[in-house]
Amino acid sequence: MKKEYLLLMVAIIGLAALLVYQKKGRTNYQLPKLTKINDSVDRVVLEKADNKVELRQVDGSWVVGPKSYRADNARAAQIVDEVRNLQLVALISEKENYPLYELSVKKRLTVKLFHGKTLLREVMVGKNSASLRQTYVMLKGDHNVYQALGNLKSNLFFTVSDLRDKEVLKLTPQAREKIDKITLERLKDGKKERLEMVKLMSKPEVKPDKKPEAADKNGAKAASVAKAASGAKAEAKATSAAKAKKTAAATTVTGWQLKDGRPVSATAVSSLLNSMSNLKCKNYLENLSPDKFKQPVYRVTVNGAGIERSIAFLNVDGSEYKALSSSAKQPFLLPSWQAQKLVKDFAEYTGAPEPAAAEKK
Repeated sequence: MKKEYLLLMVAIIGLAALLVYQKKGRTNYQLPKLTKINDSVDRVVLEKADNKVELRQVDGSWVVGPKSYRADNARAAQIVDEVRNLQLVALISEKENYPLYELSVKKRLTVKLFHGKTLLREVMVGKNSASLRQTYVMLKGDHNVYQALGNLKSNLFFTVSDLRDKEVLKLTPQAREKIDKITLERLKDGKKERLEMVKLMSKPEVKPDKKPEAADKNGAKAASVAKAASGAKAEAKATSAAKAKKTAAATTVTGWQLKDGRPVSATAVSSLLNSMSNLKCKNYLENLSPDKFKQPVYRVTVNGAGIERSIAFLNVDGSEYKALSSSAKQPFLLPSWQAQKLVKDFAEYTGAPEPAAAEKK
């Protein structure tokens, strides 16, 4: 009997030990509670190995690097939002096996948010999880590795080139409407050639208003006497409105033509202006002087009331074209597929194999 009780006690103790062991294996830890960031962020520091990049807000816009290049505001805001709204979902490791998560000193990306000189948050970012829905991170002063919600690594950029604003030319719809002249210049077989296109405006015939039939003289005279005082202002307003209406309808855009009146392809012109509307480069060429573009091999210039935009090219072959625009202080690279929408043979506009002699220089 005593033996049976003894076996029963051993079984109970074993089950209790198993339950305790299983409880230890469960997620019974408490994640750090991140302090909510209420202050505005006006400075971001990104560090990886020996590289350090700083973003700063100047007059409401972001600049990047020691030369204060114009930054991509959308990317800068994305970095701030990702770190500000960081959400920890799991404790992954309490051991310092950082290389496993790409959180070693050489591999991790450290992001710091500041308001003035006050550090608001510092987080070390490692690789993404296998599902790409979480990212391994560490917090300042905490040796543990956590899992944060979201694919942070794909949204955090840490080089000056990646963070610069790549927009090099822009034509808003309002500015595009004002464009009335397009000039193309190229260097071909050692000769300079020029093609100038102007917007064609037509003036529709405005028929004069019909005069009312003559009325009874006595009635007209009486009416004019009765309404002389009160009708003077109304007549003036009607005349002014009629003139404004005629002026608004006086000109309409019907297409583009050469200076000598020959028509050009409206499709080609539209394609050119579309390509200039929101042009972004691949990279900037910091070591190439803008002076090199004084004699380009191809140049496009568009003009209108108070508007002038231009882009010049040093080469018109290869996989990448070196270019400089009126909106960029530095030369830049455009992929060939993008540049070829701007660098077109004159025949695509005129339909002729060569421009007219009057267009050559």
